[in-house]
Amino acid sequence: LRVVSTADASLVQAIDDPHLRSGERAAFRFARFGRGTGNVLAGGSRVPAQQVLYTVLNSRGRAGGAYVVQWNTEGWQRIGTRFTGHSAITTFALSPSGRLLAFATASLQIGICDAHSLKVLMRVPAAHGFAITALAFDKDDRHLVSGSADETCQVFVLPEQWPTPVDLVLEFGQQHLQAIAVLLVLLLA
Repeated sequence: LRVVSTADASLVQAIDDPHLRSGERAAFRFARFGRGTGNVLAGGSRVPAQQVLYTVLNSRGRAGGAYVVQWNTEGWQRIGTRFTGHSAITTFALSPSGRLLAFATASLQIGICDAHSLKVLMRVPAAHGFAITALAFDKDDRHLVSGSADETCQVFVLPEQWPTPVDLVLEFGQQHLQAIAVLLVLLLA
């Protein structure tokens, strides 16, 4: 990855040999600058969203794997990394508000992440029948469109509000209430 000044074409920053924390080598696939308002929490400090560069790293190792990485463009430190799965990422998009990221994988899956925490919010398995080559959000972050080499496009209607961790715990509790009650009875008996 090379960051070049438009003023005089001088090299601002170069990251020639990206690697994962395990030391495994990886290759850059995409890069998008952050946008919108708000901050990304990184190691206890806040980094303005416009100061973040998002990159995709696909592993070159035998086990495979794909990662979304956040970089602070002030000092070019890696501030966040999220493993997205064992399949390489084939395309990547950042929403106009800067709140959401979308990625598509070689296994034909589409994922949507919170851009600040990199938490995966949603996965759509088998979104197309052949390689997904394009992703784009609408201006309001309400729809995601995907395009594929299978000559199809799909529009996904996104939730108005994404579930919080508390919502997920409550939903789990409701779905498994009977099992939780049995466990409590057994523990208290």
